[in-house]
Amino acid sequence: MCDKAVKASKTERSADILAERFAEEYPRYQYAVVEFMVAHLTDVSRAFHGDLQQALVLAVIGQVRLGAGRTARDAEQVQPAAEELSITASRIADVTGIPRETVRRKLKLLQDRGWVDRRPDGAWYLVSGPDTDTTTPARRDFAELEERTRRILARLVVDLGQLARPPRR
Repeated sequence: MCDKAVKASKTERSADILAERFAEEYPRYQYAVVEFMVAHLTDVSRAFHGDLQQALVLAVIGQVRLGAGRTARDAEQVQPAAEELSITASRIADVTGIPRETVRRKLKLLQDRGWVDRRPDGAWYLVSGPDTDTTTPARRDFAELEERTRRILARLVVDLGQLARPPRR
């Protein structure tokens, strides 16, 4: 078995063990997750003036970019291909369940803000910042939101880590 398959197998076993542990501590686990979700969704809602669909569309495009970068690093490539950094409006609609016409309207709003743009083939991508390939205008505009997200996510990880430990006997 190759190293990747072994690692994936270990990851799956670890996830199964954690899922069982969380099931044993369901009320505590659920509270930690809901506490994180409420704080994060409230922050995102404020940042997008209540338009969570616009935030979700941007998140999907960002996920594509991050995934392509991760794949390129794993394959020891310098830079992912442009096609790997973009996604079509139809695919965004399929992934999110948001109607295609609504996705198109949200993409136009994001484009007007300078956060996304459209390739000649019609696929959408995050606009890179002037200083590096990893800094985007959206990320710059949401630096405060990102910092708060890191803090509440770190708290969630700590809470879940405590729940993952076997009970003391």
